[in-house]
Amino acid sequence: MKKGRNKNVRDVTKLSGKTLAETLEPSSILHIPPTEEWVTSKDLTEDNLPFIPEVMKDLTVFLLGNININSSHLFRADILYDSQGILSTPQQKELSFAQTGNGNADATADVEDHVDPIPAKKIPGFDLNRTVVRRFIPRNPNLDQPLKQTCHFYEADLAPSSHNSERQTPRLRRFLAVYTPHVASKEDIPFYHPLLRSLAYLYDFTYNTTESTEAGAGSGTLSLHFLPYQDEPIPNRLERTMLALLNTQIRLARNTRLSDNTPEGGNHKPTKDNVIPQHLVQNTYSRLKFKYAPDLCKSWVEDTEPSKHVFEDLAITAFLIELWRSMYGALPAEERNEDKQEKYNPNFPGFVDVACGNGILVYVLLMEGYEGWGFDARRRKTWKILPEFVQARLKEEIYVPKPFADAMTASGREGELSELGVKTHCGMFARDTFVISNHADELTVWTPLMATLACPESPSPFIAIPCCSHALSGAKYRYPPPKMPKASGSTKNDASQPEDTDAQPAKGDLKALRYAKQDAQTEAGFEKSMYGSLTAKTINIAEEIGYGVEKTLLRIPSTRNMAVLGGRKRVTEEWRARTQKLAGVASTTVESAVDKAMTAVHRECSRDGGVEAAAKIWIERAKGIHKGQGSGNQRGH
Repeated sequence: MKKGRNKNVRDVTKLSGKTLAETLEPSSILHIPPTEEWVTSKDLTEDNLPFIPEVMKDLTVFLLGNININSSHLFRADILYDSQGILSTPQQKELSFAQTGNGNADATADVEDHVDPIPAKKIPGFDLNRTVVRRFIPRNPNLDQPLKQTCHFYEADLAPSSHNSERQTPRLRRFLAVYTPHVASKEDIPFYHPLLRSLAYLYDFTYNTTESTEAGAGSGTLSLHFLPYQDEPIPNRLERTMLALLNTQIRLARNTRLSDNTPEGGNHKPTKDNVIPQHLVQNTYSRLKFKYAPDLCKSWVEDTEPSKHVFEDLAITAFLIELWRSMYGALPAEERNEDKQEKYNPNFPGFVDVACGNGILVYVLLMEGYEGWGFDARRRKTWKILPEFVQARLKEEIYVPKPFADAMTASGREGELSELGVKTHCGMFARDTFVISNHADELTVWTPLMATLACPESPSPFIAIPCCSHALSGAKYRYPPPKMPKASGSTKNDASQPEDTDAQPAKGDLKALRYAKQDAQTEAGFEKSMYGSLTAKTINIAEEIGYGVEKTLLRIPSTRNMAVLGGRKRVTEEWRARTQKLAGVASTTVESAVDKAMTAVHRECSRDGGVEAAAKIWIERAKGIHKGQGSGNQRGH
């Protein structure tokens, strides 16, 4: 679970201290005896909340698809029906991505799930305004079954009233969300769902004045109501779940950002699931996890914790498989036509995993039928537990950027390269090779340059997942935050900041620290951090030398989860043109690509004294890394 997820934000002094069963009382809103005896409790009520109803509604919509926030047993919830037609089903997402060039329209599902919602109940004083059906997707389908659930949203708006000239009733707005699982009996309810017939959130917001509500000044009360099974006790687990649900709703409401342009709710991050639909990646990840993780974790030989590295690499592999499916129409081995005996996918041009670390990514991609290889400056223990044909694709080699190798040769110092004691190369990969740079540290900012210089007439597509910050020389370097468009002042780069730590608030108090953490969650705040600045620098270099760049948050167990994609759309168009025998996309001129790349190299190396000086630093650091020293982040090491 994420840090702070379990933090209690409620006023605990108002809780009774009794068990939930002792404090239950009939729900005044939903109690419909004798068929439905809804209950609630003062311990499931929190008042004096500052949120206007739009905040709670927006948050509720956000949580419809992001049920994993409330349950670690769940991946997500797929939307199957929305009466307002706003939220997309998995099939609609696939079609939408395909129509915008992010996928293959021929590969989308032909038949869409049709699920009728459970009929809505009439609730006195409320109007039904939306119905959504969703399906919970468990993380472990071998243990838990998916579950469909109908969600009904009701609203009420009680205008100010006056009984006499002295006393007026302020305006009251109410929002009610009722959730009902599609089950025939309580035995059908999976472990991850509360053992209840239905659950409801009620939010009442009373305005402070009867004259104006524009400022939103008022007070809100959030309460949970539920419909238990007859004669079913209230176990301690259910009580903990109910209290946690209420606490999470309040905690998330504090950071909810209202947005009219985001149908998934203001808390939705636009850089998440913006390249490949979430369900495709997670479904593939589940398959890979059950296929490869048990053996990899069991035979792990590194000193580090296996689960973190194994699951992270499997999650990245799942993303790449779905990415390549959308770019090249390249299918994993088990989905291909059995009549075709090719070991590797003929539609896929090949990959190289730079600074491949433990080699797990290369291993799984090869096993899944994708041609490629990986290299690292130092051989890993894990390599020897992998099949021999995989070991043959893992190379202990040091990458020496071509501009550095050329500078060393021009100065008569090429002999120093042989002193490294390990084979070197300049990144002259085969044409169209997809470059993977996963937490590659010294190679991160080099990634777009490497991909361009490998084949200037057709720069290779790449994915870079930044981690630790380094200059082109390989020396640790903290890049200054990117300048805002309207910022004034000097255009010079800031001085080097060699420490790889995020800036701390100037004030030594909790309030300042909290502000800094909240600021870091915004786009501007992210780019102020070391990691954000490194990501921005990688993007800027790529764009400068001609790449179309996208960034996307990967669903991996790492805080370093921002991926930078270069050349995806161009390459997708080129490969579709080839397969469909259409007119090709105009290629890049060699001179233009090389000139742009070298301009960036010379500028970035100037802080280290020029290209030749930077090359010398690179060689010295490479010696240390080969011996197992000096690298800030050794993956799976």
